[in-house]
Amino acid sequence: MILEALLLMMGSASTGEATVNELASTCTVTDGDSCEEAGLAYAQGEKVPQDWARATSLYGVGCSAQNAPSCIRLGLAHDKGQGVEKNAASASFYFQKACDLDSPTGCSNIGLSYAMGKGVMKDERRAASYFRRACDAGDNGGCSNLATAYVKGIGVRKDRNRAASLYEPACGNGDANACFNLGVLHEKGWGVTREIAQAARYYQQACDQDEGAGCGNLGLLHDKGKVGVRDHVQAVGLFRRGCSVAHAESCVNLGKAYLRGSGVQTDRVQAEQFIRRAIAIDPHYRPAQRALAKMR
Repeated sequence: MILEALLLMMGSASTGEATVNELASTCTVTDGDSCEEAGLAYAQGEKVPQDWARATSLYGVGCSAQNAPSCIRLGLAHDKGQGVEKNAASASFYFQKACDLDSPTGCSNIGLSYAMGKGVMKDERRAASYFRRACDAGDNGGCSNLATAYVKGIGVRKDRNRAASLYEPACGNGDANACFNLGVLHEKGWGVTREIAQAARYYQQACDQDEGAGCGNLGLLHDKGKVGVRDHVQAVGLFRRGCSVAHAESCVNLGKAYLRGSGVQTDRVQAEQFIRRAIAIDPHYRPAQRALAKMR
């Protein structure tokens, strides 16, 4: 289970170039909405050439205009180094500002900063309080992160029953990470009755929303025959899908399938390519490093 920064879910820019330019021209400290909309269009390259520097500049004006979504997007840009220098402290600053502007997603994201000590001094109790604030405001990501805090004992006493009760509505409302974590709880029997078939259903829900970990875990269930007979072909398909959305473990498992000829024809070249892709996704992922070392 992982804690993940959640991008505020909003529609993609779908305006023409002239309209985007009009939005950019009306972006001022008194019209933050236009700044955020124009910035999003430039960030996504929707009807205009992609320009992250332009996007972050517009987000900056929008944030100064007290537009919380602009602050969140600017924080994420600093977190990822998109259009600006990567800077965790700046990211946390903008997440905090969004939270102070009563954005539940801003509160969830600054909570993540405190949970990981990323850009701020690590403070798990404060992290949990921000997750609770976001969840109480109806933010699915905040509820999912609060649930994970209860699973791991991050700033709160471990309570897996409470975690399950928080994950369930978040998953029902379309939070893929919550669905994945519900799958883990059901597979392990943590706070709920151990039920592999139910775990598989939750993993499938997560995978259907491009949560790579859901695809990977469902693939392992099929690979090991925990949901009916062993099905290596289906497992490979799930590992491939997980790898395609940057889930390092899925890439490693796909590489190992090519090494063994499990569900696919043996192909050491393909195996190495997928294992190297896992390392490209996460240079510190030790299973990928070990798998590559064994091939030499």
